[in-house]
Amino acid sequence: MDNEILKLFPQKAFKLLSIKDSIRIGSSVTSSLVNKKLYDEELQKRINHWKLPDISIVKELQISKKIPFSKNDGELILQVYFTQFFDSETSVHLDYRNAFVSAGNAIKWKPSRLQYKFSNQFLEGVRLLYSGFYFDNQIQFEQGLTKIGIIQQSASEKQKKDIIELFTKYFGDGRLNPVHFSLTKLKNSFNEIFTFFLKEDIPLNPEFAVLGIALVTLYSVLEDIPEEIDVRSSFIKASSKL
Repeated sequence: MDNEILKLFPQKAFKLLSIKDSIRIGSSVTSSLVNKKLYDEELQKRINHWKLPDISIVKELQISKKIPFSKNDGELILQVYFTQFFDSETSVHLDYRNAFVSAGNAIKWKPSRLQYKFSNQFLEGVRLLYSGFYFDNQIQFEQGLTKIGIIQQSASEKQKKDIIELFTKYFGDGRLNPVHFSLTKLKNSFNEIFTFFLKEDIPLNPEFAVLGIALVTLYSVLEDIPEEIDVRSSFIKASSKL
């Protein structure tokens, strides 16, 4: 895996993963980089399933010079991120760096070779988590946290409450207001979450660590956009097309 990505991801997370899980997940993600046949097959599946009209999937990306992304570009990039969790047939592409080119009111996307096929339960949990938050459905939000392995079956009511508050804080004001993305804030949120996990002896689902990798690369792209981005609108547009 790209060392630059690992540097972006809080090292405290690895204290919560067993060596066995770290090797298994790391091998799965890394193998996607060298398996061209797998990448080509997954890319074709993605193209066949694609339904977002303002985003073109391309096999090659021509970047003549670095052009700053606009607010509209950022919201389309978010749609790319969200829509992948609604398709259980394809892998999720994890690296958003150098993956997009602005094309007027549209964007072109070359999916990264770094990819991972999440379990159906984890995908369902992510969908419930985002739907629960952006549609203000507390029950779905809690169900999502349970399915992705954050709320354990043995958790006390106090621990559940603390976890829900922690993740609601991470999502911030995105349900009500557009937000400016900050990689530093994301890393601080992860640090707070993982510190809580260590203190409460909560195991980390290794798939959540993979999701974290996707998020740090996403934030590293979006934080360069000076305008605030309407995340809720991007989620609704992405989910309504599927």
